[in-house]
Amino acid sequence: MKFYKHPMFIAALTVFLGIFFFSIIFIHVKSKPKVGTKTEGINVTEDDSNNPIDNTSSDYSSSSKSKTTTEKQQVLVSFFGDDNQIISSKDVPLYEITKEEKANQPAKILSVSANGELAKTLIDEIELPNNKPSSAKIITTESKLQKIVGADMNLEVDKQKTLKELEKSIYENTGANNYEKIDVKVITKTNEGFTSKMNELGYKTLLGKWRTTHPHHLDDANRNVNLAIASDKINGIIIPPNGKFSFNKVVGERSKKNGFKEAGVISQGRVIPGLGGGICQVSTTLYRAVLLSGAKINERHNHSIYDGIEYAERGLDAAVAWGYKDFQFTNALNEPILITSKSGDGWVEVSIYAENKPFDSIELFTRNEVAIPFKTEKRINTKLKNGEVKIVHPGVTGYTVEAYRTITSSDGKPKQERLSKDKYLTFNRIEERNN
Repeated sequence: MKFYKHPMFIAALTVFLGIFFFSIIFIHVKSKPKVGTKTEGINVTEDDSNNPIDNTSSDYSSSSKSKTTTEKQQVLVSFFGDDNQIISSKDVPLYEITKEEKANQPAKILSVSANGELAKTLIDEIELPNNKPSSAKIITTESKLQKIVGADMNLEVDKQKTLKELEKSIYENTGANNYEKIDVKVITKTNEGFTSKMNELGYKTLLGKWRTTHPHHLDDANRNVNLAIASDKINGIIIPPNGKFSFNKVVGERSKKNGFKEAGVISQGRVIPGLGGGICQVSTTLYRAVLLSGAKINERHNHSIYDGIEYAERGLDAAVAWGYKDFQFTNALNEPILITSKSGDGWVEVSIYAENKPFDSIELFTRNEVAIPFKTEKRINTKLKNGEVKIVHPGVTGYTVEAYRTITSSDGKPKQERLSKDKYLTFNRIEERNN
């Protein structure tokens, strides 16, 4: 019997081979990295190809050497008033910025989010200077008219409008990649002191009231700022008997220094951006209200085109432009009148008050309206591709119209007068083609 067939030899060989293969397996397992090992503070796991993949809110790739981080950004938020003086400033962690970082490359910003609750808290903490409760007072304006004001005690922060201003500033600064400083305009509103002063002075009788709304510009932030500035300027103005009012003198130059923003203005048959865009809605609303109060109109202009002024009837609008188009009227009553004005998103409301109403009623109407359709002009432009059409001007329909007012006196006698005969320009449609 050969030795390798002996049972003792076979048992020994089996034990030896088992120990040999177990040792090989143990050494191989021991040489592999552990799952969940941290590399440069980033948690990683493995897949079957030994490539690290994301297991946390931060990304790391051995092939691209990139990581994603989110950090808070301190921002200096400054609130300023109508006089451009800073009311308050605060350095707060307003932004959370998510960045992607790669080796030897500038960090790339993936997203920016603002803390909405913190923004609301900032507005709640605004304190207007010298805002101590007391009665309103009367001042003399630059146009030598009197005005009821409460700038030092009867104004309060309009939190909703100021929040919109903050949101706008956040959006603009984010778009400009400016994450360190934000300036915000504080919008204010009049509290009950103004109304108390009105009643004290005897302005209890409503002569005329008008409200306009531009349905296509409810969310136009810049335009709404312009409406608010112009509306606040005319609010509280007192005009004595035979006293004259000039819109341009009271509202002032439409400039950045005076707080006006760029919004739609009409020029050459188009609506284009311009400083103070939209305040013609204020002058138009005022025009309708003073017509209903019996005032005498000294200067008034219709818009060059009607497109873009859907807030007014043709023939009953009042266009203004600094330096060459004004709206002026005279108080034709034997007693002083008071203008009150307020505005909101896309709307303006103006009221005229006096101690007594010296007439029964006033009616406004238009007649003899004629539309003047535009024609289409076709021009050759060899720079265009075959079949391509370029619209140089979309075309604007013109109109002629007459406006009238009937004043019925207290004894029931009506008196009619023609207010204006307006012409809104026609602009032809211009198309360019290659053939």
